[in-house]
Amino acid sequence: MGRHSIPSSGGPEDPAAEPDAVGSPPSGRIPRADASWQGRRRATQNGRRGVSVGVIAALGTVVLLIGGVVLWQFFGDALSRRSSDAAQQCVQGSADVAVVADASIVDTITKLAENYNAEASPVGDKCVNVVVTEADSDSVLAGLSGGWSAELGQRPALWIPASSIPAARLQAAIGPAVVSDARSLVTSPVLLAMRPELKDALGQQNWAALPALQSNPSALDAVNLPGWGGLRLALPSSGAADAGYLAAEAVAATSAPPGAPATAGLPSATALLADRPRLADDSADTAWQALVDTTDPAGAPVHAVAITEQQLYQRTKDLPEAGQSVAGWRPAGPVAVADYPTVLLAGDWLNEEQVAAASEFARFMGKPEQLRTLAETGFRTEGAENSAAERNDVVSFGSLTERLQTGDDQVRATVAGAIAPGAVASATVMLDQSAAGGAAAALRDRIATLPPGAAVGLWTFDGTEAATAIPFGPLSDPIGDQPRQTALNDALGAVTPGSGGAVSFTTLRLVFTDALATFRPGQPNSVLVITEGPHTDRSLDGDGLQEFIKSALDPDRPVAINVIDIGDDPDRPVWEAVAQLTGGSYSDVPAADSPELVAALSRTLS
Repeated sequence: MGRHSIPSSGGPEDPAAEPDAVGSPPSGRIPRADASWQGRRRATQNGRRGVSVGVIAALGTVVLLIGGVVLWQFFGDALSRRSSDAAQQCVQGSADVAVVADASIVDTITKLAENYNAEASPVGDKCVNVVVTEADSDSVLAGLSGGWSAELGQRPALWIPASSIPAARLQAAIGPAVVSDARSLVTSPVLLAMRPELKDALGQQNWAALPALQSNPSALDAVNLPGWGGLRLALPSSGAADAGYLAAEAVAATSAPPGAPATAGLPSATALLADRPRLADDSADTAWQALVDTTDPAGAPVHAVAITEQQLYQRTKDLPEAGQSVAGWRPAGPVAVADYPTVLLAGDWLNEEQVAAASEFARFMGKPEQLRTLAETGFRTEGAENSAAERNDVVSFGSLTERLQTGDDQVRATVAGAIAPGAVASATVMLDQSAAGGAAAALRDRIATLPPGAAVGLWTFDGTEAATAIPFGPLSDPIGDQPRQTALNDALGAVTPGSGGAVSFTTLRLVFTDALATFRPGQPNSVLVITEGPHTDRSLDGDGLQEFIKSALDPDRPVAINVIDIGDDPDRPVWEAVAQLTGGSYSDVPAADSPELVAALSRTLS
């Protein structure tokens, strides 16, 4: 406590204030043992000391302070207990937290949500109620990017797709701020479900080999499966179908030149998709049934289906003698993996309680007890080499090699956007006038089936020169005062037979340059060469054309060169090399008016 001034008990007339005897110290002073002087103490009466008024005041202050603290603690504790009691009683109702999950994991997430709801502490004065619904990635992406459908339930605070691809596409469409956090919950490698004999035949081939196996009508004959024809690989796009996207992404990544991003291999992925089996729909269930419900494996509409290890386990664990009818094949090399991220969303449709509860639920699912529950259904969890699920004669949960690297989110979004069901062709057709008759008619029929969002251009060439018949652009954009579709039909009808493809290489140099300049992001871009050959222009030979293509390739603007070669063309090696350089396809057909040409157009112009 601070020092206080204490007045003397006597006034000016007080005898006690008179000078002391001679020899005494000056008035108001008493001697110290060290001969120094200190202030005189207050006089005492009757042998007792007086009580200082300052001390009394100080003691009173202390008492008041202590009393205040006690009262504050008392009322504070009371208010705290009152607030806690109110929260426990959820006086503000409940906070519904919408979670949307992929079909392959939704059942387990629903069970975890039930457990969480039973134990979760209130958020503020609201109880938490996690509500889980099922939806495929494309539906959620479309809803969050545009208008949310009531059929999908409440707009989610948390999204659990099968892979990180949908989140990358969402951020590319809306902006990165829509995702506040995304972390892998569980994983499952991507493989192909197929007949056991096909697995043995494919052996150690990798993802990059699949497009050629799919496009070549006799490819499986060459791997000791006579009568099987070409590979019929289904890549589902709906109903637990992220494995289809991941498989196509793996094809793109492994087909790209060393050091180049996956976008450089995009033409190979689009070629694989173009040749996929045509089924009643593109769902995972339909593809699976087409694979297993047959007594003729060679003639089955589907030879293989892109699937995750967990999905294959679930589909076969109760299937009698499953190992005799189906097997899982993982292409050689780095492994494509479905990573099942918990995607925490940010948007004006969410309040603070929903955001906080979604984050807490995501943490809850990542705890060991919940992870064990997920592992029992066939997923791989962090820290565990193998799944906790019981092995069967189809799925062994063996150790994994290096994980496939596919690039950053922008690369993944670009690849997925180009192979999504809504993606449409962006193609420049380069037509040899010597094949004008049958090829022109087939082109008109094929272009008529393309959606308005498709973009098409037309070049023609003969033995001496090339010309732009219709500039490249969307079919929905008119040419002058007529629809582009009509202009293309008229131009193809006006093509007159010429004298061979003498300037085919030099024409392709012009067309490829133009295709790069008019590149359309989010669509599979290509040049379609239809030629009979041979090229004779000495200003550019086959080696020169290949060197030009190599120098012009742009990973950010992947353009495939697809070639339909008619008859016995001596330039075939050059065309095959050019197609391979760009991730395109090469087709050899007998004649311009043959069914084979129509089929090749269906694969390359879609």
